[in-house]
Amino acid sequence: MHLVADNEAERLAAIRDLDLSALPPDPRLDAICRTAKALFHVPMCTITIVEADRQWFRAKCGVATEGSARDISFCTHTILDDAVLVIEDATADPRFVDNPLVTGPQGIRFYAGAPLVLQPGIRVGTMCVIDTIPRTFTQEDRERLQDLALIVVAQLRQAKIEAELRESEAHYRLLADNASDMIVWSNLDTTRRYVSPAAHSLLGFEPTELLGTRPMDGVHPDDAASYQRVLDDIGHARVKSAVSRQRYRRKDGKWVWVEATFNLTHDPVDGRPDGYVAAVRDIDERVEAERRIAHMARHDELTDVANRTLFQERLAQEIAHATRYGKHFAVFCLDLDRFKSVNDTLGHQAGDVVLRTVADRMRRLLRTEDTIARFGGDEFMVLQTRTRQPESSESLAKRLIKAVREPITVEGITVGVGLSIGIALGPKAGVDGDGLYRRADFALYRAKAGGRNTYRFDDDTPGAGDWPFAASA
Repeated sequence: MHLVADNEAERLAAIRDLDLSALPPDPRLDAICRTAKALFHVPMCTITIVEADRQWFRAKCGVATEGSARDISFCTHTILDDAVLVIEDATADPRFVDNPLVTGPQGIRFYAGAPLVLQPGIRVGTMCVIDTIPRTFTQEDRERLQDLALIVVAQLRQAKIEAELRESEAHYRLLADNASDMIVWSNLDTTRRYVSPAAHSLLGFEPTELLGTRPMDGVHPDDAASYQRVLDDIGHARVKSAVSRQRYRRKDGKWVWVEATFNLTHDPVDGRPDGYVAAVRDIDERVEAERRIAHMARHDELTDVANRTLFQERLAQEIAHATRYGKHFAVFCLDLDRFKSVNDTLGHQAGDVVLRTVADRMRRLLRTEDTIARFGGDEFMVLQTRTRQPESSESLAKRLIKAVREPITVEGITVGVGLSIGIALGPKAGVDGDGLYRRADFALYRAKAGGRNTYRFDDDTPGAGDWPFAASA
């Protein structure tokens, strides 16, 4: 008898709605598995769907089997909670010591799985990394695995959208004699000689209005150079086919993302190139989905500020820039005061409201070139770039503390939290991003010890004094 989630019926309904077993293999998910395998240095990685009586792999790397019975799977335990499940040595865990996946040919010793959370409480499967030897898994590893799981969920949704679009397009082509895309026949100089009726739905023009025009007449200026190169290659018969993505201007003045597939045509008598046929389709939804996936990979889901990955990327860029050009910057480590009491007394939903409100307040105080990130829980980081230091960081710290101290109303109840800040100034010779984070984190502990609602600099900052805001409030 295997473990089941409290909302098992809803969970299985969500899997059926995704219709994953009917979709073809997705090379993008295989790429995520290969990335995870390399990132965590493990021999096996799977993206697993947990159904009523079995688990099966939507994608895998280094695994020979196609799945297993649910009652012996590690993933059955993972989908019971939103947290990452880590089994550092299965032979030392009473839940798995006699498991055939451990004692049998597969010989699993280490397992880490992040649940694929389709929506709150609905976990359809897992993103897993597996090894045949025991190993440790740090908090940073857990966060990275969760980030990958977020990307997988977005890709599963996208695959469903794409499948629905493919089915819809197939029906439309059947009904409209294969004319759901805007079909264009043009001379080699790109003058349009035929435009199909789909032009009206795609661009708002009647087909006759586009005859004699050229595609460059309505392309977005930012896409013009790359699109012109594609047209030149086709027009000079340097390539037989090409695919391009660009924005076209509709008749109402709005822009629409399209994908154009070009194929060179030839004179039936002498075989010389005489033009091309292009199939043009609307990909607005696909581009938006790609944008959302890219955004999710580098932003915190709750507050929509940067996540650890994006913050580290920008910090590395700023260190390189500051070192090269002699500029200065500051790294802030921020932690909310009295936040735990909000969670304990009002619940996690109220805590989420507080976190979103605080993040928004702090974001509004930053310049566009600065970065705020949530590292988890009530811990935030700020990167303040190219400013006069330490004056600028002191000024920003005071404004951040003041903004966070303002009361917050949650479901008619007024709550208050404070903010403690540790600051490290950069660049420092021989100190990388992790080193600056540790310095700022140490300064944060000093601020907490100093009475909270205050800030402290790391010890190496000349003249860095204490500013007990709480005492003067």
